[in-house]
Amino acid sequence: MSEPNAAVSCERLFSPLRLGGVTVRNRVVFTATIPNYASGGKVTERTLAYYAERAKGGAGMIVTEGLPVHPASLPNPWAIALYDEAAADGLRRLVEAVEEQDCRIVGQLWHVGRQQLWNSILSPVGVSGEPDAYSWTVPHVLRTEEIAEVVAAFVAAAVRLKRAGFSGAELHGAHGYLITQFLSPWSNRRDDAYGGDLDGRLRFVREVASGIRAACGAGFILGLKLPGLEGVAGGIGLPEARQIVSALAADGLLHYFAFSQGNFSLSLEDHVPDLNYPQAPFLHVPAALRPHARGIPVMALGRIGSPELAEAVLRDGAADLIGLSRMLVSDAAWPEKVRGGRVAEIRPCIFCNACWGEIHAGKPMACIHNPRLAAPGEAGWTPERAALRKNAMRKTVAVVGAGVAGLEAAWTAAARGHRVVLFGASADAGGKARLEARLPGRTEVARVFEYQERQARRYGVEFRLGAIARPADLLALRPDQVIVATGAAMRRPDGLGTEAPGESVRDYMRRTTDGAGHAENQPAAADRAAGSAVLFDQDQTPATYAAADLLAQRFRRVVLATPRVQLGRGVPYVSLIGVYRRIYGAGVRIALAATLARAEPGRVVLRNVFTGAEETVGDVACLLWSTPRTAETALADALRRAGLDVALIGDAQAPRTIMAAIHEGSAAGERV
Repeated sequence: MSEPNAAVSCERLFSPLRLGGVTVRNRVVFTATIPNYASGGKVTERTLAYYAERAKGGAGMIVTEGLPVHPASLPNPWAIALYDEAAADGLRRLVEAVEEQDCRIVGQLWHVGRQQLWNSILSPVGVSGEPDAYSWTVPHVLRTEEIAEVVAAFVAAAVRLKRAGFSGAELHGAHGYLITQFLSPWSNRRDDAYGGDLDGRLRFVREVASGIRAACGAGFILGLKLPGLEGVAGGIGLPEARQIVSALAADGLLHYFAFSQGNFSLSLEDHVPDLNYPQAPFLHVPAALRPHARGIPVMALGRIGSPELAEAVLRDGAADLIGLSRMLVSDAAWPEKVRGGRVAEIRPCIFCNACWGEIHAGKPMACIHNPRLAAPGEAGWTPERAALRKNAMRKTVAVVGAGVAGLEAAWTAAARGHRVVLFGASADAGGKARLEARLPGRTEVARVFEYQERQARRYGVEFRLGAIARPADLLALRPDQVIVATGAAMRRPDGLGTEAPGESVRDYMRRTTDGAGHAENQPAAADRAAGSAVLFDQDQTPATYAAADLLAQRFRRVVLATPRVQLGRGVPYVSLIGVYRRIYGAGVRIALAATLARAEPGRVVLRNVFTGAEETVGDVACLLWSTPRTAETALADALRRAGLDVALIGDAQAPRTIMAAIHEGSAAGERV
C-alpha cells in the first residue's frame, strides 16, 4: 500500500496574493463547478454548505458556479439566476458564509450562448448561425442592439454581486460559451464590428470588462477565464491565445487570467481530463501564456492532483494561482490538510468524472467517496464517537468483505470507537476495485482503497485476510453486528451453455495478472496474440472499456459487442469521448444491437436483437463477458439462520456502482 508524503513543503502555495483591492490568503482557488443544488433560481441551504465548507477547508478564494446573467442564459432549473433580484438575499448569505472564513468569494458571470445544455424551452442565442457542436441547436443570431442588452446584463450582474458583498467577478469566457463564441474564429462568423479580425472579436469582452470596471471600481476583482486551447481546427490555439491575452492585458481592466481547454465539440474531454490523462496535461498552456499577461496573475487548472505538483507549478513560474475543482469536491479540507502536514488523511480524487456525470444527468452533484459532500461540517468531519452506555463494553463488529464497501464500513465503525474485525478472502484489501486498478487507465482507482486501508489501520481495524470467512469464524467472535460486503459475481450470459468456452472479465483478470500486473507493460503490436478476442458488454462502465483497451493490447483483432444501440450508458459523456477515441484508435470493431447467441471453440455467433440476423466471428482465441451480477449472499443467509444481526451493503445488497458501495458502507459504519 502506497503512503503519501506527510511532510510536503508548500511555502508558495500558502503565500498571500493581492488581487484588486483585497488580499487572498493563499494560492488555492476552488474553481467554478455547478453542483445543481439551487432551487427556483435561488441559493439553498445545501448551496451555502457546499461553499462554506470549502472556505473552512482552507481555500484562499472561491469562484462560484456559473451564474446566469440573462434569462436567455438559464441552462437548467438548478442554476442561481443572478439576473433576478429575488436571488439577492441568498447571495448575501453566501458571502457571509464564505468571507467570514477569510476566504474571498468571486461570482462567475455566465452566459451559455448557443449551448442548449438541459433547457429545451428557452430560445438559445449566439454570435453566428453556426450550430452548437454538442446539441446541434441553431441559435438566434444576436443583433447589434441585442448585444448591447447582453453587455448591460453582464454589468448589472456584477453590480448585484458587489452589492451583495462579493470580492469580485469572473467572466466565463471558456468552454465554448458566449464569450468564447465571440472570441473564437471557429464560432464567430460575423461581418460587423463584433467579428472579423482580432479587435472585432475582442470587442464584446472589452465592452463587458470596461462596463464592470466603471460600475464596480478598481478594487473589485475582475478575472477572465479563457480558452487557452480550444481543441478544434480553426479555433483558438496558443498563437491566437497569446494575442488575446496580450491585448486584454494591455487594457489594464483585469486582475487575473484563468486558462482552460476544450469546448463542446469532441474536445470536451479536455475540459475535465480524467484518469486516462497524465497529471496536469495542459500545464503548458498557462506556462506559455503567462509571459504575455504583463504581470497579471495567471491561474493553472486541470488535473493538478498533488500538493507537490501544485507547489512545483508556482515554483517553476508556470502560474500564480492553482485552480482546483474535483480535488476539493473529494475533500473540502485539502488545503488545511496539506498545510497541517496531514497529506495521508486527504480523501484523494481519482478524476473519474462521476461528479460531472451526475451534474449533466440533471442530478445533484455527488462524489464516489465523499458521502458528506455539501453537508454542514463536511470539511472537519470525522465519524462521531458512539455514545456507549455507562460501564458498557464497546461493540464488536465483524465486517466480511475487504472491498470498497467493507473497508468504508470498517474504518468508519472503528473511528466511532468499536472493535472491528475485517475479513477478506484475498491476501490484499481492495476487492474487485483492485482488479479494476490493473486495467489500462484505471490505475488511480487504487487510491480509493489505499486511502480506506490507511484509515482502517489508523483507527485500529483488525485485518484477517487471505481466507474465506466461515460461519464458525464469525460466531467465534460473538459479534454485536455483522456487516456483509461479499460483493457480487458476473453471471454467465443467457443462452450460453455451461460447456461453452469463455469467462468473465474479472476471472480473466485474476488469471492473467498478479498483484503488480498492470496492462501498461504489454507486448508490442507485432507480438500480439493471433486470433480474435470477443468482449460481450452488458455492463457499459469505464472498467469494461478499459478491458477492451487491454484486449486491444494483447490481441490482433478485437470485437466489442453489446445488445444496446450505443456504448457507454454508465460513462459520463465527457469521458465517453475518450472511450470511443481509444477503441476506434486501436481498431476495435464495435458490434451494436448484438447479443451473444452461442459459442464454441474458435467460433462465436452474434445475433441482432432487432432482426434476429446472425453473424459468425471466427478464429476466436478469447471470449470474455462483462454482465449483470448476482449478489453473493450465502454467508449472510447462514449467519442470519445462526441468529446474528446481519446488515448487507454494497453489491451484496444489490449490485451497483462504486459510489453506491462506498456511500452505503459509510452509512453502515455510522449506524453501529
